[in-house]
Amino acid sequence: MSFSPISLGVLLVEADMIFLTDLKNESHRNNLFQNVELILALLLKKHINQSGFVYMTSKAHMKLTYKLLFAASFAAISIGFAQEDDAAFADALILDDDNIATLDITTVVATKTPKNINDVLPSVDTISEQHMSSHQFRQVDDVLSYLPGVSVVQAGQTGGVTSLFVRGQESNHVVVTLNGRRLAPGLAGLYNLELIDTTFLDSVQLQRGPVSSLYGSDALAGVLDLRMKDARKLQGTSLNAYTESGSFDTNRSGAQITAKEGAVGVVFDINKTETSNDRLQNDFENVNIRSNVALEIGDRTWIDLLATYQDSELQVPGSSLSMFFPESQINENESYLFSPRFTVERDEWDLSAYYSHTANELVATQSVFLQDNILDQTSNEVEAQLNLHPTDDATFTIGGGWYEHEFVRAPLIPGPFNTPSEKKFSYGSVFAQADIDLPANFNLLASVRHDEHDSFESKTTYSTQLIKTVEATNTQFFGKYATGYKAPSGQDFVFLDPSVDPDLISPEESASWEVGIRQFLPENTGSVAVTYFNADITNLVDSIGFPAFPAIVDTETQGIEVEGVLTPIDGVKLYANYTWLDAIVSDGQYFGGFAGQPGDTLPRRPEHTFAAGITLSPISSWDIGAEVRGADTRLDNPGVFLNDYSVLRIFTSYRLTENIELFGRVENVLDEEYENTTGYAAPSTAAFGGARIRF
Repeated sequence: MSFSPISLGVLLVEADMIFLTDLKNESHRNNLFQNVELILALLLKKHINQSGFVYMTSKAHMKLTYKLLFAASFAAISIGFAQEDDAAFADALILDDDNIATLDITTVVATKTPKNINDVLPSVDTISEQHMSSHQFRQVDDVLSYLPGVSVVQAGQTGGVTSLFVRGQESNHVVVTLNGRRLAPGLAGLYNLELIDTTFLDSVQLQRGPVSSLYGSDALAGVLDLRMKDARKLQGTSLNAYTESGSFDTNRSGAQITAKEGAVGVVFDINKTETSNDRLQNDFENVNIRSNVALEIGDRTWIDLLATYQDSELQVPGSSLSMFFPESQINENESYLFSPRFTVERDEWDLSAYYSHTANELVATQSVFLQDNILDQTSNEVEAQLNLHPTDDATFTIGGGWYEHEFVRAPLIPGPFNTPSEKKFSYGSVFAQADIDLPANFNLLASVRHDEHDSFESKTTYSTQLIKTVEATNTQFFGKYATGYKAPSGQDFVFLDPSVDPDLISPEESASWEVGIRQFLPENTGSVAVTYFNADITNLVDSIGFPAFPAIVDTETQGIEVEGVLTPIDGVKLYANYTWLDAIVSDGQYFGGFAGQPGDTLPRRPEHTFAAGITLSPISSWDIGAEVRGADTRLDNPGVFLNDYSVLRIFTSYRLTENIELFGRVENVLDEEYENTTGYAAPSTAAFGGARIRF
């Protein structure tokens, strides 16, 4: 199947190519509507049987509805383009590096309200779209790998199951959200990070440290908030499209269109990734579609709809140490989110209320251990939040919500070691927060939340932090104490032995504190920060094998994070960070002591990690950069240590015109040989190149 030559960008959907043409031309806009129909046909083709009749389960019908919404928003974009005149189209905003550098960076993950990044703790990271684009990060796990206090472990390469250890805590201790809405957790206990394409995200925001007092269960180690462009706040119309190819038969393409016309704002983006990876039988395909449509129904009053769809297929060869390597297993993953929201903004208050439905389905087949099964996870949430701004120096937040989660494991090959399981539970919550500027340049941030469960033990959590700014030296001193908890969730009980009652499993709880100092450099050229953190976790629940009996232990983590950024002159940017981590079992026996006993180090938490980078702009149209990251003292399994590693990457881009950019990068420049985890080698040296168009 083929279409007219490319003019502005490329969209890849399923296995077919759909080209966007010049949207200012009326005949080409008509062609666009025909392409929308082709998109729908391609999305429908999975549901059409050989007889030509459409067969859909109720779940498939629901997913199709979401796909139609994407197509509707895509059509709405073309209308927005049609109603813009040529002058407005020509004046579409394009921000260069210099402009980006002068903007204040705003983050929302730490407080659920907008805050300047310099007014929150250094443990809050906000990685902008411009940074991810210039560094050519394509997956969210790549972005996180260069942050302090973070260890990313991937069982394989692109598309492999990814675990995220923040400050030495468990992977299922991090809540993952998209524009504040929770995403359904995957096999690692958090949303499938390996399936998130970051190309068109507005920012990636990570809060390190417990925030259960705002986000509830699971947020013992932090919250990862993925931010896409907000259709309510768009200005004008833009298009951003790219395509790239490289090593291991890798091809990536995608496009994002934003449009604002009158009271309607639309954001639509789509990405497709294909790669064979640098391992035998490890092919991976993934499609991400995201859309946000907003309608302003009154003065600063909106109704908007956020919707996402993801579909992937991965060959899973398993560990290279296995006698069956390469294995024949296939993992197919499909997930979606549907979330309408109502918001009102006033000078002294603002209100938001949303409903969110998410689902994640993993179908694992051709397992050499006869573990073929379907793992379904669905969630429904309703949450409302009111922010009061009585003065410029204070913001008070009150909110509440209702949350329902269901986990189902359905064996495709039933057997004694492949049995069905399911669990459904819900809880209601209320929370409050005070953000106050006090005399003598102190800022107080305090929050509290109560979660009332229908199945598990109910919990109240709280957090208090204080920042002191010394204006004479532009220095900040800070401290924070917080509690957190995690109720049993899918990873804890879908693999449990049937004799274990999950309702009797106690929630995991934490008490954490951190202190530190941050020094801002003269003339806003950068900053340096040092943070010490400590966390005690009780009733940590873990399991091994299937069916499994839970291991319950207490753990303690402590560490030091050192991080700095510097822009000494125009066109030169540097950053560096280092983390020392000590994560141990403090009480209890991990699986009878085989996997750990008091004093033993927790696995897959390197003692030392570091990252550093530099970007240069020799001329206004050319950027070049390099960065390195590494880790040492890496305990992977009891008694098994992996080699230390340092891996270097370089990247460059050149703007041919204001709208056209060529880019390229080399990963693992020195061909460092190392493993992410035992039996899963990291990729060798790889090169990628492509082009981007912006209007």
